[in-house]
Amino acid sequence: MLNKPLSRAVAITIFASGLSLLGACSGSREDVRVTFCKDLISALQSDPEAIEWTGEENTFQRPEFAVTGLTFDVMGRDGGRDSGRAACHYAYDALEDTAVNLAYPFDAYATLPYRMTIDGVALSDNELLRMINTEQKRRGRQVLQTLQKGVEDAADKVRAGIGR
Repeated sequence: MLNKPLSRAVAITIFASGLSLLGACSGSREDVRVTFCKDLISALQSDPEAIEWTGEENTFQRPEFAVTGLTFDVMGRDGGRDSGRAACHYAYDALEDTAVNLAYPFDAYATLPYRMTIDGVALSDNELLRMINTEQKRRGRQVLQTLQKGVEDAADKVRAGIGR
């Protein structure tokens, strides 16, 4: 008889933990394409923490493509700053324009860039594909670690409740 309420308590704890994890995933309101482009740029730096984002300009060439243009400074070990510019190009990926696409223009475009330039130099298709794959794997590992920590925290809470 004790097992049934305990199972319900475990289920409720796990469900609550899952909801909190989903809430934690919402993050900033920045478009995922902008964030992904920033992450690709950061991956090219020896010290991703040394980047300071200085500007962002999103342009839409309807219906062909959208471009996220980013400017940034990279702080050197000697304290100097190097400025950079990057652009990620996204293909149009909607069957038709809708009111949502007009209100949120990025929604009509792919979430992965088909072209990327750094300081005016285009990355090769192979290099961009390698970077995209590496970034997606990094994000996947990060999600799994977050979920694992959430489950472990929920299990710890359940164990603490049982020990009373």
